[in-house]
Amino acid sequence: MIRKQEEYVQAIKLRQAGKSIRQIAKILSISPSTASKWCKQVKLTDFQKEKLKRGRVIIKHLRKLAKLSHLEKVSRVKKLFQEAKKEIKSLSGRELFLTGIALYWAEGFKNIKEGRLGFCNSDPAMIKFMMRWFKKALKAKTEDFVLRAEFNESHKERTQEIENYWSKLTALPSTQFNKPFYQHSVWKREYANRNTYFGVLRIRIRKSSELLNKMRGWINGLTHAI
Repeated sequence: MIRKQEEYVQAIKLRQAGKSIRQIAKILSISPSTASKWCKQVKLTDFQKEKLKRGRVIIKHLRKLAKLSHLEKVSRVKKLFQEAKKEIKSLSGRELFLTGIALYWAEGFKNIKEGRLGFCNSDPAMIKFMMRWFKKALKAKTEDFVLRAEFNESHKERTQEIENYWSKLTALPSTQFNKPFYQHSVWKREYANRNTYFGVLRIRIRKSSELLNKMRGWINGLTHAI
């Protein structure tokens, strides 16, 4: 009760000094409605009213400028995106070949213990690109793909949904999927929309040991290409 009385007195003094209701509410950590109720009997001078009015005009102007600045930034970003997109034209056979090798170098299975080509990622666009690349550049057959979804065990009840997602994305039937792998790590944070999480997809190519050896050579070649 004493605390509220002190705040009430401070609110009156602040209002008499020409502070706005919102300023008083912020200073005293009270709601604007409470500040307004406490200060309704305080009469502001014409000078104070004019000063607050100018302040509101300035704030409104600054908000308008901030909005315009944001819109200009969004416009610039869109323009840069479209310009950059146009710079990537249709890839030649060699360009496609090298692009796939670079992506495999980053996300493919290269360990000496590996026995066949493999690629793993969570980006659906990259997965689709590499699926096309394996077929077009390395002549992999559709039936040679073996897939496996890997995701956190906290999503175990969504197993069928996740596998259906990757099956639809890759246009491959469930018969070409191995049993999913559940990651047992404990997440430090919970994502807002669980339904947008689909883990990662692991791609393997049957009978590709020779191609894997060549891949190691292609990657090594890239390291000396520039």
